[in-house]
Amino acid sequence: MQDKTSIKMYLGLAGTTGLSRVIALLVLIIISQVVIAATHGLSDEEMAWLKRGEILLQTIHTEKPGAAARVTALLHTNATGVWSIIGYCKYELIYVKGLKVCEVLEQDQFQMTVHHQLRNSWYTPTLDFVFEASRDSVGTGQAKLVSGDLKVLDGQWKLFPLAGEESVIVVHEIRIQPKMPAPRWLVRRTLRNDLPDMMACIRGLAKASGSDRHIERDLKRCPGDISVLAK
Repeated sequence: MQDKTSIKMYLGLAGTTGLSRVIALLVLIIISQVVIAATHGLSDEEMAWLKRGEILLQTIHTEKPGAAARVTALLHTNATGVWSIIGYCKYELIYVKGLKVCEVLEQDQFQMTVHHQLRNSWYTPTLDFVFEASRDSVGTGQAKLVSGDLKVLDGQWKLFPLAGEESVIVVHEIRIQPKMPAPRWLVRRTLRNDLPDMMACIRGLAKASGSDRHIERDLKRCPGDISVLAK
């Protein structure tokens, strides 16, 4: 409530000179970014890291079975630019490590059923599973397990556009538990190793890294073969 009051106050001050309008607009942008950061628990320091191109990684839901993590990045594009990459098999085969098969079984405008075969490394078995992916109109995507070699698959994408900028904060959370016995530390380590590279790859594929040099750097982190896009 205090943030909304402050915004109204600064808008009211913008009615006199051109300079005051500029100052009020700058203050409004700063306040808006602070509000957005507070909305999903980002500190000023974390926002500064994101603006430098760093990717934040957190372990979450430690009290639940399996392993779960949250990865956060700032992409210099709009929500449409992000959704043009996420959820498309030709890109998933590039940004998801170990993905061997990706096929859409059913699809409409905001929902699809997808089949994945995934082998993350030589010492883990191939995982074969089907999940349902959906997206609403406000920038939230969900993934829920339907069947297969997993006991739990619960994923979420959230997009937070930054006011006054052509940028969006992208937050991805995932919790996973295989049916077959697997050390929890191994599943957790796999997530922590793979998720930052996945997010960097998505940012590069969306050409949203901030500069050509940074796009090239992000694309080098893609686990899949990016050259197939040129064919």
